[in-house]
Amino acid sequence: MKHYYLIVDTETTYTRNEQDTVADFGAIIVDRDNNFYDYLGVLVAEEACKNFHFALGNQKEIQKKYRNLVAAGKRTTESISFINDWLGMVQAKYSPVLTAYNIAFDMGKCRNTGIYLDLFTQRFCLWGASKASICITPEYAQFCNANMLYTPSGRLSTKAETVAMFIDPTLPPEPHTALEDARDYESIILHNLIHTPASRAKILELGKGSPSAKWMQNYL
Repeated sequence: MKHYYLIVDTETTYTRNEQDTVADFGAIIVDRDNNFYDYLGVLVAEEACKNFHFALGNQKEIQKKYRNLVAAGKRTTESISFINDWLGMVQAKYSPVLTAYNIAFDMGKCRNTGIYLDLFTQRFCLWGASKASICITPEYAQFCNANMLYTPSGRLSTKAETVAMFIDPTLPPEPHTALEDARDYESIILHNLIHTPASRAKILELGKGSPSAKWMQNYL
């Protein structure tokens, strides 16, 4: 039986409170071998996001980046109901496991926005899995030290960009746009976690005894 994954990424409004909403929604459907089956990359049309302030980078540069995506036909502006209809379709067609790099963050902002990810009951967090496996290896520490990739407190960076570039050093810096981050960075991390025996074993060990243990054995 073929298994599928729904990788979600979001860029959000930025008011420094827990009620921020999704402005840019990206999602892809992949299988275990990182073959792509469907995708969605849209700007959210509802009132709360019309004048969104993205959380990362210089505001003028971010607005310019998104104007260029729209002009190139790489983004459309769609309603929340459009996004939810697409999610319902992929759930019915693929029954995927939901994953995201910081799944708690993305699910929380999607709930604030009315984007319904809760219909995907099988889920796991790429960040947690990466920190428990990839990021504890001596090779990863060597990579971060060689490239001066640290958190503000001086610890090794565990950002998606850092982990993906450790796996594939040819990658450019992450663009911090939702669809592109999911497609070009987080999918690479998922593929590595599934196909590296030590990483897969660590993830299954973490899930042992949990309600997720049975499906994880089948999907990972």
